[in-house]
Amino acid sequence: MPSTSYAAIDLGSNSFHMIIAREVDGQLQLLDRHKETVRLRMGLDAQGNLDNHAQERALACLTRFGQRLRGIQSQNIRAVGTNTLRLASNAGDFLLRAEAALGAQIDIIAGHEEARLIYLGVSHFLPSDDSQRLVVDIGGGSTEFIIGTHFNPHTMTSTEMGCVAISQTFDLTAHIDKAQFFHAVNACQLVLRPHVAKLRALGWDKAIGASGSIKAICDILNQNNWSNDGISLEGMYALRDALTSGKKLSEIKLSGLSDDRKPVIGGGLAVLIAAFELLDIKRMQVSAGALREGLILDKLGRVHHTQDAREASILSLIASSRIDSAQANRVADCAARFFKQVHIAWQLQHPTLPLEQLLRWAALSHEVGYFISSRKYRQHSAYILEHADLAGFNQEEQKLVAWLALYHRSKFNSKDMMPLPEEVSDVMLKLLVVLRLATRLHRGRENNLTLPNLHVDGRQMTLQFPPNWLTENPLTQLDLEIEAKRLEGAGFNLVLTE
Repeated sequence: MPSTSYAAIDLGSNSFHMIIAREVDGQLQLLDRHKETVRLRMGLDAQGNLDNHAQERALACLTRFGQRLRGIQSQNIRAVGTNTLRLASNAGDFLLRAEAALGAQIDIIAGHEEARLIYLGVSHFLPSDDSQRLVVDIGGGSTEFIIGTHFNPHTMTSTEMGCVAISQTFDLTAHIDKAQFFHAVNACQLVLRPHVAKLRALGWDKAIGASGSIKAICDILNQNNWSNDGISLEGMYALRDALTSGKKLSEIKLSGLSDDRKPVIGGGLAVLIAAFELLDIKRMQVSAGALREGLILDKLGRVHHTQDAREASILSLIASSRIDSAQANRVADCAARFFKQVHIAWQLQHPTLPLEQLLRWAALSHEVGYFISSRKYRQHSAYILEHADLAGFNQEEQKLVAWLALYHRSKFNSKDMMPLPEEVSDVMLKLLVVLRLATRLHRGRENNLTLPNLHVDGRQMTLQFPPNWLTENPLTQLDLEIEAKRLEGAGFNLVLTE
C-alpha cells in the first residue's frame, strides 16, 4: 500500500463505513470502500449503555476493517464515532476494545464537527460555483443541516433525530402504521422547528442529501417512477402510502428497497418528509460524498498545513472573547520556544496527539474566561474550551486544551492529574510546566522581554537568564521562585541561574 493512501472510518449509529483513497493532483481518488450494517443505536438500552450484542457486532466489523488498514500509516488513518457513541454511557470501555480491533485511534466527534466534515465531503463533489447549498445528512441517531457556499459552512445544525432512533421510538421497524408514521413526522418537526427560522433566513439555491437513508429514498423514487430528478415531496408521499399499506415490511416489494434498509426506512422517510415540509424544500439531489470523504479532506489540510480548522477555531474564539491578543501571542511564542528546547530531552511526542499544537492552542486561549469574569477566569476558560463548538477538534483534544488552561497557574499537585488518561498524563504534565513558566514570565505583559533558556534533565529544570537579568527584574524573580515551590508538588525542581 503506497504511503500516500488515506483511510477514513465512520462508526455511525446505523452502519460502519470505511473508504481508502489517495490524493492525485489535489483530488481524491477512491481505491476501496466497505460498509457493514451494525445497527449500533439499536443496542442502546434504557440506561444509555451499549449492550453486549451491539458491541460484538461492532467489534467483528472493526476487526474486518482492521485487516484492510494494514500497511497504511497510522497518521493517514482517521476514525470517528458519532451520535450513538456520544450518548453511550459505556463508550469509554467500548472504545478501548474497538481501537484494539481496528488497530487505530477512534475519536468521538461532536454534532457540529460531524456537520462540518459532512459539508466538506459533500462540497468536494459539487461544481465550483457561487451557489448557496443546503446539505442534509440523516444518520442513525442524528440529522445534520448545513448551509454554506464553496467549502465554507455558514451555519451547522445537528438535531437529535435519525433513521434508527425514529424507527425504534415509533415502532416502524417491522410494520409501518399510518397513525404512528404521522406521529413520527410530527415529532421530527418539533425537533427541527427551533432551527427553521435561521435556516430559511439564510436561504439556499440547491438542496443536497448525503446519507444512506437519503440515497435509498432517491433510488426507490426513481426506480418506481415517483420522481425522475432527485427527491420530491410528492414522490415521498407516494412512498409513504406504499409503506403504510397495512403489510409487514418483510412482505413489501419495492424496486430499490433492500431488505437491509427496511427496518430503518420508516424513520429516515419521516425525518426527510418533516424537513421538506418545514423548510419548503422543492427538490433534493444526492451527493457522492459525505462524512468519510470529509475526514480525508480534513486530514489532507492538516498534512499539507494548508488549512487546520482547529487553529481557525481558536483564533475565532480569541477574537470573539475580546481578550488581550497581544498577551496571548506573547505567551504562545514563549511556550513554543521552551517546547523546542526541551521536546527531545523530555520525549514530547505522541502517536496521535499534536502536542506542540495543543500547547499553542492552550497558550493562545488560556485567558478566554476573562470574557465572563476576571474572578475564577481559569475555570471559565476551561469550561469554554471543553464545551464550545470548536471546529476540527475531537472531544479528547478539547478536554486536554481545557485542562492546560485550568491549571496554567495557582497551586498544583499530583491530584490535579486525576482527570487525565494515564497514557497521556506524563507528556501533558510536561506541557503544563512549559505553559506555567511562559505565563509566569509574561505576567507583566511586557513587550520585547528578554527570554531565558530552559534546560531539563528528567524533572530537574534550569532557567538560564542573561547576566544581571534577575537583579534587574526582582518581581519576576519572586514570581518564579513562588512557581518553583508550586512545581515541587508535581515532582519538579526548578533552578534560576544567570
